[in-house]
Amino acid sequence: MRANQVAWPTGMSDQDPGARDRPLFFNPQGFLVAILEDADQAEQAKAALAEAGFAETDLRVYTSRQILESWERFQAERGLAQRVVGAVTDDPDTIEQYFGYARQGRSALWVRVPDEADANRAVRCLADHQVLHFRHYGHGSQQDLHIR
Repeated sequence: MRANQVAWPTGMSDQDPGARDRPLFFNPQGFLVAILEDADQAEQAKAALAEAGFAETDLRVYTSRQILESWERFQAERGLAQRVVGAVTDDPDTIEQYFGYARQGRSALWVRVPDEADANRAVRCLADHQVLHFRHYGHGSQQDLHIR
């Protein structure tokens, strides 16, 4: 991986590491996740962030279908050690919430935000978009803001 590439904690596209190459447990840091009604709204929110100066490489939209297919693929590909550690460390409430949104047809916009100021700037930029839920994976903390 090149120094300027982002190690995304989620996603199972061809540009992401395979399930067996991922850490044993999910511990993202420096990301903001915005849940939006659908893919169109997520793309509009992504465009607003890009227009506000966020780098395209720091923005990813996952449709409900991509979220569910990615999870299915990850479950099928992860190794025994990952399954054992996941049984102990996976937060079932977080999993149900994130994939519950996906089952409802919602999309997720992931934004790499290296520091708190970037996270706050992204939230302010998205204030005019119909975000249902924000989750900020900071460095050493996690915060949720439910809009509806």
